Amino acid sequence: MFSRLAKLVSGSTEPSLAADFHRQRLAIYESELGEPEHTITDSADRRIDIHAFGRDFVPACQEGSDEGYVLLTNGMSEQRMPGVRGDSKLRAELMWYVREPTPDVCDNLRWLANLPFIDTTWFGFGHRVALPRPPVAGTEFQTFLFLTPIIGPDKSIAETLEIAGDPVEILTVNLISDRELGLIKSRGLDPFLDLLDENDYPPIFDPARKSYV
Repeated sequence: MFSRLAKLVSGSTEPSLAADFHRQRLAIYESELGEPEHTITDSADRRIDIHAFGRDFVPACQEGSDEGYVLLTNGMSEQRMPGVRGDSKLRAELMWYVREPTPDVCDNLRWLANLPFIDTTWFGFGHRVALPRPPVAGTEFQTFLFLTPIIGPDKSIAETLEIAGDPVEILTVNLISDRELGLIKSRGLDPFLDLLDENDYPPIFDPARKSYV
């Protein structure tokens, strides 16, 4: 009993608890998004599955359709991220809106979810991961930017999800250009977020999107 409690306090989990938490997260996801159309399972010791939930991103009150997927990791929050500062949440899961759950998109999403535990770092709102080359075919952008959900069901997941007494941050994955990154570095995040609003930033990742700067 004591060892079980110690592992909870330290932020790690026993295999039986990990399976319980995996089911708990999935149940919360499904309560808002329905059953996933696909699940890309992970056989690694740090199991991070990726669930793909189909969605029409055009609101019901509008005509037309814009179909894609909500990708959600399931397993990143098994451990507390190291070195979290301030009021930021100790645990996180990642969300990415995409047209299709392609292998390169899913591989990048799982890699990002593992990164805090490889590099002994943490992710929060506005954090970035810059790469030496574009991570996904068809785009020139090579920096990941983490934001938080603004769509109702996704916000509800973020407000509900909790593991071992810790609230879990849901972070949306976005790719930005070098010039957009420069704007954030020089003027802060708010001017860039204003640009997203001004340009009707599409919810679904578009590899062909042009830089707003």
